[in-house]
Formats: sequence, C-alpha cells, structure tokens
Amino acid sequence: MNKKLIAVFMLIFILMLSLVGCGSSGPSKSSQSSNSAQTQSQSANSNAKFVLKLGHVANTNQPYHEAAVKFAEMVKERTNGAVEIQIYPNSQLGGQRDLLEGLQLGTVDIVLTSTAVLSNFIPKCQVLDLPFIFRDREHVYKVVDGPLAEKIYEGAENQGMKVISTWENGFRHITNNVRPIRKPDDLKGIKIRVMENQMYIEMFKALGANPTPMAMGEVFTALQQKTVDAQENPIGQIYASRFYEVQKYLTLTGHTYSPETVVFSLKTWNKLPKEYQDVIIKAAQEARDFNRQRAEEQNQKFLEEMKAKGLQVIELTPEEKAAFQEKMKPVWAKFENVIGKDLIDAIVNTK
Repeated sequence: MNKKLIAVFMLIFILMLSLVGCGSSGPSKSSQSSNSAQTQSQSANSNAKFVLKLGHVANTNQPYHEAAVKFAEMVKERTNGAVEIQIYPNSQLGGQRDLLEGLQLGTVDIVLTSTAVLSNFIPKCQVLDLPFIFRDREHVYKVVDGPLAEKIYEGAENQGMKVISTWENGFRHITNNVRPIRKPDDLKGIKIRVMENQMYIEMFKALGANPTPMAMGEVFTALQQKTVDAQENPIGQIYASRFYEVQKYLTLTGHTYSPETVVFSLKTWNKLPKEYQDVIIKAAQEARDFNRQRAEEQNQKFLEEMKAKGLQVIELTPEEKAAFQEKMKPVWAKFENVIGKDLIDAIVNTK
C-alpha cells in the first residue's frame, strides 16, 4: 500500500514539472498582447503630426528670427512634414517671462529667450550675463557650445524646460537721449530700461543710472514718450526695433554678451519620438551657426545705416572701457554665491 502511494506521488510530481516546463517555453498570450500594444503605440507616435508654437519678442528682420525660420524649414523637411514649427515673433505670445511660463504650462512649445530672463527660472545661467566676462565672440562660443553648457543650464528640467542650443543676440550696448556716454559718471541720473533681471538692475545701479525693468514690447513707446531716457541692447536689436528713431547717442560698451537660448517645453519634448528629437537638435545647431554668421555680417551694415540716420556712435578707448570694468567688481561679488565661483573661474579660464 505504501509503495502504491509513493508511486502516485512520484507521478503527480513528474506531471507538475512537465507543466512548469511548458509554461516557461514562450511568452503568454497576455504578454504577447502587451508587447504588441507597446509596438503599435510607438509606431502611432512616430506617425503622428506635431504642430509646435515657437515664440520670441524680436522683429522679423532680426538675425535670430531669420535663423528661427531656417530652423523650422529644416525640421519640417527632415521629418517629412511630421514636425511643423509655427513662429510667432514680435511678442505675439507675450514677453519673455510670459513665454517661459507658457513653456511650463505647455501652452507654448519653443521659446527664444535671453539668459537674463531665463535666469529667473535657471539661476546659474546668469553667469553668461556677468558684465565683461567674455573677451570676444570666440570665447563665448567655446563656452556655450562646450561641456560647460551643461553646468550653465543646470536645473532646467526641474523647471519643465529643456535648453537645446545657444544662439546669438550679440554684445549689448547703450543708447540714450541725454548725453554722449564715455565714462561711468556720464550715466548718473539717467533712467534706463533694462530686462527683468536683478543682475542688470545691479549693474546699472553701480554705474549711477536708474534702471527700470520693462518688457521689450514696451520699450520703443517708453523712449518715444520719454518715460525712460535710455536702453541697452545688441546692435541687431537696436536696428530692428528702430530705437535710432527715438535715441540720439549709441555707446559701444559691449558690457554683456546676450545669448538667445532655444528652450523647449519639457512636456512637448517628451512627446516627440527620439528620431525627431535628434533631427531638431541637429537643425538647431545648423540654424545657430547661420544666426551667428548673419549677426556678425549685419552689425557693421546696421551701424552705418544708423549713423546715416543721425545716430551718434561713440567708440570707447581701452582705457575708457577699463573704467566701466572696474565699476563691475561689486556686481561680480554679489552674484558669486548664486552662480558659483568655480563656474565663473571655468569660464574666465576657457582659452
């Protein structure tokens, strides 16, 4: 009897092993179904049409708007029309801060914005706006196109943003209606429009001016109505915005370099298939190079045209420029803790 029971148990054990072996020989119907659904979902995403809104505050004859048009054309062509970028210039979708908040909400997909305003969301990137930190354009390009860019834009994704490229607006200069500016004391008492950025406010306070934060779309009228006496911008922006019509003097201070960052909404970016992300990054780099070349070509042309229209242009001697640089030491010290001395030193020492 015991032998019969043992035999029965052995038979049951062998049958159980056989069933387990059959179960592990291939995927179940439910797992096959799940994998098939994933594949179909990815395929559907790749075949989807994406219409993206790109906003910026410049006029349509500004070099970085021209680059934006080129960027959109390349992306559309290289994705066979699957990704269409619609461009809204002239603050149509709001000022730079409005646009960046739109990125976070997902109501805007791409923004071209200065780091001065972007730094309200990504504090370290204001290092690019430190007065006189850059020697020349080549110094800028080595920094923003190299490994330091990752540190500069650190924290972007925590804000729902992704910085994919750094384009050019240009070195910034001062225009005003009061007097020719050759030394820091010439700025005393002048009411100057600045971007909504604490560094620019501190910079012009250190020079004795009265800085007034204001959205770009309001500046021409404010100058025309004498709400402010002065403003500061790159040559391309001064020309495109026709500030020469309402200003008498332009001083080529080159006090800061103004990048124009290409920033995606992280919500939008994460919806795009990897193949389209790769196309977009490559197109942004090519448009960046076009933008920089275009800006450099146009600077001298714009200067000559503005001189012909009556704008008085003041070029500083190295000694005069050094007097402005000396006034900026307290500004550097004030922002060192926010930016990080190691990042400042890394940029200064980039050769």
